[in-house]
Amino acid sequence: MAVTEGHQAISVVAPRLRSYADLILETPQPIPEVMVPFRSHKLVDGEVCIIFSKDEVDRSAIPFQYSLVLKFLRQRPSLDSIRAFIKTRWGLSNQPIVSSMSKLRNVFVRLALEEDFVKAFARENCEINGVPYRVFHWTTDFQEDQEPVRVPVWITLPGLPPNYYHESFLRSITAPIGRFLKRDNPTRCATRTDGARICLEMDISKEPIQALWIGTPRHPQSLYQIIEFETLPAYCPKCHVQGHNSKTCKGEGKKRNVQMKDPKDKATMEQVWVIKESKAGSLVQKGESSKVDGR
Repeated sequence: MAVTEGHQAISVVAPRLRSYADLILETPQPIPEVMVPFRSHKLVDGEVCIIFSKDEVDRSAIPFQYSLVLKFLRQRPSLDSIRAFIKTRWGLSNQPIVSSMSKLRNVFVRLALEEDFVKAFARENCEINGVPYRVFHWTTDFQEDQEPVRVPVWITLPGLPPNYYHESFLRSITAPIGRFLKRDNPTRCATRTDGARICLEMDISKEPIQALWIGTPRHPQSLYQIIEFETLPAYCPKCHVQGHNSKTCKGEGKKRNVQMKDPKDKATMEQVWVIKESKAGSLVQKGESSKVDGR
């Protein structure tokens, strides 16, 4: 639409009307219902319980199979700030559902597409508005007071020939290390051919392998492939958190110190009756605590 003022034409653009589809995308929708037979409660050892089969629990998690938990390392931004950041910076196809969890620093991010899940899970810059976070894949056994052992880890396969840069090859090559998530863009486009760079979901509680053979071991035509880990965090199986291992666990150190301070001297302390002379010179019997060596 044009409006003429003198000799100049001014274009007036009417605001785009939001379609019904746009409104639907931004409005939370009910999760798909998973139907299971009615389960009566049971009494086990005097406790009331409801028992579902593993298959039923697995099916109940299907609407949440691409969900993530963001654990902020200090006071988290508001949910609106997180939603706005994800919308403008993560480059997802669909806007996820972002909600709070029982722990104040944790946020639940429910994504609808596997492509968006991989993109969000494998992000290298893990911060929102300057607040760093750790990201975890939500599963039915997720516990908020523990950090899962499976996390995204970037690795490099130095010197890997470019003919192995195809995703199907990389999935097989990296299977003994972890679950393939994605390869970086230079690997995908083969614009860097000094090695492949891949993001895997790994169990960081286990000792990772440092190399593998592509082909029969020690065969002249086989390749001995070194594995370099870029972001392999330490994990403590006692505290169930990242940042340190069992050898440097302060909690375990405190426990050992308490055990070392067990009062062994108590075993050598016995109360014995001795004859003690009073100031008046008379003899009296009195119980005293005295250290007795070797007893």
